[in-house]
Amino acid sequence: MGSVGRELAWDGCVNVRDLGGLETASGGRTRPGAVVRADNVRRLSAAGWRAAYAHGVRRLVDLRFQGEERGEPPAPETMEVVEVSLFGHFDRKTEQEFNRWVSDADDFPLAFAAGYVRMLETRTEQVAAAVAAVAECDPDHGVLVHCFAGKDRTGIVSALLLDLADVPTEAIVADYAASEPNMTALFAEWLASAESETELELRRRVACAPVATMQALLAWLHDTAGGADGYLRAAGLTDAQLGRLRARLVER
Repeated sequence: MGSVGRELAWDGCVNVRDLGGLETASGGRTRPGAVVRADNVRRLSAAGWRAAYAHGVRRLVDLRFQGEERGEPPAPETMEVVEVSLFGHFDRKTEQEFNRWVSDADDFPLAFAAGYVRMLETRTEQVAAAVAAVAECDPDHGVLVHCFAGKDRTGIVSALLLDLADVPTEAIVADYAASEPNMTALFAEWLASAESETELELRRRVACAPVATMQALLAWLHDTAGGADGYLRAAGLTDAQLGRLRARLVER
């Protein structure tokens, strides 16, 4: 598995990071090349795919809605794709309600966190499937987890993995927040096309990755769900799967 820096410059994507190289609370370190988080890798150029392959990635865990990939080129045959729609089925009404909630919120980072918590509470089967797809990958190969922006759905799964690896809260929060500077390039046209100041402000909020959001999510995870270990066990992951995850994630 590859072992380059945490920020990965793969042509076609703007928000790619290796989850390796982070210190754990017990003095260990997360394993480089084992898990990569990214925005939509279907935008990668041929050079970008070569970089992903050279980094060791052989399995893609796609967290997007079914149909969200419409019109995209397929992944190379060298990549196994596991599709797990983390948010279930796309529902325009639910999206509109969430947008109104975020737009009207006095403290929108906490509104984001409440949405994340609700997903973890109601989509346990999908979360378990996504994390299991990481656990069951060949240990000699890397796994890449992605959605559209690599911020929300990917951020939630990445936080669970890092918490399971015993990475301190501050480092997990920093990893989540590191996505925000990359959103400028990804959402530039979308932001520019807003038809009102109200719509622009909503879109700016949606493009954020606030520190307070991940802090609140992790507080809920530890105070209510027993941390990532407790949550994932309750979701159905086995001792063997959790052992494989830790072996993948943490250097010995």
